[in-house]
Amino acid sequence: MTSKINSRLFQELTNDLINLLENDDEHDVIIEAGEGANTKKFKAHYYILRMRSPYFRQALSSRWANKESGKYIFKKPNITPETFDIILRYIYASTIDVEKLNEVQIVNALGAADELCLTVLVEVLQGELLERKHLWMGKQSVLIYNAGQKYPTCTTLAETMEEQLYQEPELLLKSDDFTSLEEDTVIWLLQRDDLGMGELELWKRIVQWGIGQLQTAIMIPEVVRWPDEDCVGLEVVLRPLIPYIRWSNMSPVDFERQVHSYKRVLPKELYLPGIKGKSMYVITKEYTHYHARIQSVLIKPSHAAKIASWIDRLDSNDQTSFYTPSTIPYYFKLVVRGSRDQEFRQTTLEDNQAIVLIKPANSNEILGGYNPLTWSKKSISSNKDQQDNSPLKDSFIFSLRKDPDGNEDILSRVIDPKDSIYCNVYCSPVFGKGDLFPKGHFEIGQPCGCKQTSYEKPLRSSAEQFSIEEFEVFRVIKKLERHNV
Repeated sequence: MTSKINSRLFQELTNDLINLLENDDEHDVIIEAGEGANTKKFKAHYYILRMRSPYFRQALSSRWANKESGKYIFKKPNITPETFDIILRYIYASTIDVEKLNEVQIVNALGAADELCLTVLVEVLQGELLERKHLWMGKQSVLIYNAGQKYPTCTTLAETMEEQLYQEPELLLKSDDFTSLEEDTVIWLLQRDDLGMGELELWKRIVQWGIGQLQTAIMIPEVVRWPDEDCVGLEVVLRPLIPYIRWSNMSPVDFERQVHSYKRVLPKELYLPGIKGKSMYVITKEYTHYHARIQSVLIKPSHAAKIASWIDRLDSNDQTSFYTPSTIPYYFKLVVRGSRDQEFRQTTLEDNQAIVLIKPANSNEILGGYNPLTWSKKSISSNKDQQDNSPLKDSFIFSLRKDPDGNEDILSRVIDPKDSIYCNVYCSPVFGKGDLFPKGHFEIGQPCGCKQTSYEKPLRSSAEQFSIEEFEVFRVIKKLERHNV
């Protein structure tokens, strides 16, 4: 009963304050919001503004305020009239009809609330955006990211986007509003080794981003028909980004069909015609300094290069013949990550050879294994159907040491190919008869063990089980040959 009475009384107070805002002629503050044609003057009251907003407490002080005819005159050109009306009503009545606002309107109100030091409203608006995460994620991700970066008090949004980018760093480039990205953010993304996008896809997005930065839209779809002034404008916009595209990781066919047509906006020193008149383009050394990307939170391109070297048995020679991060002949395509996709079953990956990575809890090491066959039911050594299991001789497991003590990595190849891989509907793929095996399916928190039986070397000094902190599974795909000069 008391709560109903209080609610009724609060509503009465709210109505009176809104009426004061809209109809009272005894105002002593005039605030001009917006700029140019989109400008509106708002009437307000000195003591209400100072009491409700720390910003106005300073702004309306004798040092800052401009007073004309007994009224304080204040200008806020960076806040639109639409947004300031929302904020002013909140200041007077502590209410906001947030359900009627779209995401852009909420972000605009959030920016104004941040500037005017309305901390409670900032928290409320951030909470509303998080409840709508399913609506804006992937569509307006850049809008939310920019808000978290621009407004100091929006720490909840900033942390949310940081977590999302940890799992999917290409999120911003794939968002519908990606042309709203700042240039320095685009460069920061292109510099990342863990982007889950191929270089051709990145190039296409960068071109679209560049077009979005031009003053006038390019209406002609065929790039070869673009007028010279459009090409010059796009070349200027793309110039800072071109060095960060990893051109040598793009196939010659893709380069010829999808990139060469943009030659008027590309640096002349980027590539040369193929040798002997072949239909191929050769990337110059100046643009081959970046290595391959790998979409992983567990390993870096240098680790991927070592794993690729083991796949091709380069360990039989000295390590000087190992691949470098810029010469990896495979794509490592992320299929499953525990913290993102929950668990991994053998039906998750039914084509291409694969790499499994496991991060044990409370350890700096990364354990893993390579399966040279597919993980469908007819491609595992525990299956009794007739099949070609000869590639299983190339199976191996490994331990990558990330500790500072200088411990060496461990490579352990299979002893008997028929014991290399086991898998069924009740458990995730197992390497050997216990060399690397989960108790059930691969998932975070699941027990896992390493007991040397079917492979040459043990991965750990102890056979005790450990808990899986994180895991990743990658398809291993052979690249087409490319030539550099």
